[in-house]
Amino acid sequence: MSRRPLALICLAGVTLLPACASPTASSGRPWRNPKDGMTFVWVPAGSFTAQVPAGSDAAVPQEITSAEGFWLGRTEVTVGQFRRFVTQTGYVTEAEKAGNRFTWRSPGFPQEVSHPVVYVSFQDALSYAQWAGVDLPTEAEWLYACRAGTTTTFYWGDILDDRYLWYRCNTEGTGTRPVALKRPNAWGLYDMVGNAWEYGKVGDSGQGFALRGASWTRCPQYRTRQGTMTDNLLAEAVKPQLERCDPNSKFAPYPWDDDRGFRCVKHAAAGVK
Repeated sequence: MSRRPLALICLAGVTLLPACASPTASSGRPWRNPKDGMTFVWVPAGSFTAQVPAGSDAAVPQEITSAEGFWLGRTEVTVGQFRRFVTQTGYVTEAEKAGNRFTWRSPGFPQEVSHPVVYVSFQDALSYAQWAGVDLPTEAEWLYACRAGTTTTFYWGDILDDRYLWYRCNTEGTGTRPVALKRPNAWGLYDMVGNAWEYGKVGDSGQGFALRGASWTRCPQYRTRQGTMTDNLLAEAVKPQLERCDPNSKFAPYPWDDDRGFRCVKHAAAGVK
């Protein structure tokens, strides 16, 4: 797998107008993917400082740079878009193959075509991205785009603001919500915090993943699987710190869940059609 322009050690303008068919990277204009109908927002070149793993337990501040910029999905991939993929390819998700009680078709709560698709695995997301002619963002790309040039805890400020996100405390744990109902960040990206966790690649190989963004099923107070209490899981989800590559972690990630989705990236070097 080729390396992305967002360099790091180890992985992981708002516009609502219809996108032009064939933008160039220099135009900074949105791009609409003809394959799935997703609008991609241009994320300009720039940099931010993150804590990057440097040893067994250490992390050091490092400037992470996006030299070229890239397009990122304006929203999470929706149920309707994922259904188009399944209809055209006959794809069967890993949860369905495993006979899981809940799947993307029936997640255990009402969903419409405009909701973010959930109960998809990392491999399901990769398969979708390949079909759509795009990719999954690296953890650093996702985090850079999420923060949109800000240095506050969240892209809107330092305290929770229900105008910007869906999470358990303002949905009463009743499920996801349609995408793009809350306010976007400064670069026109919706639901970067809340609604569904989003897969991001970790490591040069892109075989591992980190979850970013938090979701509707979590409140600020939450006990992690490791048994530690986080004061604010939503803030932790967008903290400028990259995950350590650990393919042998004793805490194996869930293969899918009711709050796990994804959004896609289009790199400028790949061109658009």
